[in-house]
Amino acid sequence: MLIKFNKKQLIILGTISFYLLGSIMMNILTMKTLQIGNVSVFTCGIIMTPLVFACNDILTECMGKKFAVRVILVGAGVNLAWSLLCAFSIALPANNPYIAECFKTILGSTWRITTASIIAYIGGGYINNLIMDGMKQRDGEKRYYHRAIISTAFGQLFDDYVFIFLAFAPFGVSAIENPWSAILTVPLVSAIVETIIEAVFTPVSKKICTIIKTPDEQ
Repeated sequence: MLIKFNKKQLIILGTISFYLLGSIMMNILTMKTLQIGNVSVFTCGIIMTPLVFACNDILTECMGKKFAVRVILVGAGVNLAWSLLCAFSIALPANNPYIAECFKTILGSTWRITTASIIAYIGGGYINNLIMDGMKQRDGEKRYYHRAIISTAFGQLFDDYVFIFLAFAPFGVSAIENPWSAILTVPLVSAIVETIIEAVFTPVSKKICTIIKTPDEQ
């Protein structure tokens, strides 16, 4: 039986799909760090994270907090499944050692990074969701730009600090650790940049919300 979706349903499904895909892409892009002076903990995940938070804003705005929280938890499960699949694939015998080593370097995140990523992802997404929904309860349909940007700022700040602290703090347990000066300052810079990026895309997310909320013609 062929299931037909209307325009709004396709947009919602597309938003959820991009959100789940983005949650995986954040972890892959995190494997490339950007050099800022003597600090190399600033990662390319900064490119995708604001778009994932924008999808969270759309789902919270249009579908409600409970629905958005469920999607966050599904995203965490998808990330865990992806990490297990990568670990299994890396463990399989390879016929090309060079490609196998490159594959392991890019997709073989340590469990420290994976754990940090999932905890930060759930916490940051929930904070973003909580603030977005709370401001909407107060303001109604008004001030979408304010709640989208403010919720992202706090969600990103939590996400960045928790992830970088858990993944890179100098506890002496891995070779990818960074000094405390970086742990304390880089997440703030990262959150500011990510919030600016989402602010640029907020008119797009606002347009998507408007389309979803517009009543269907009878």
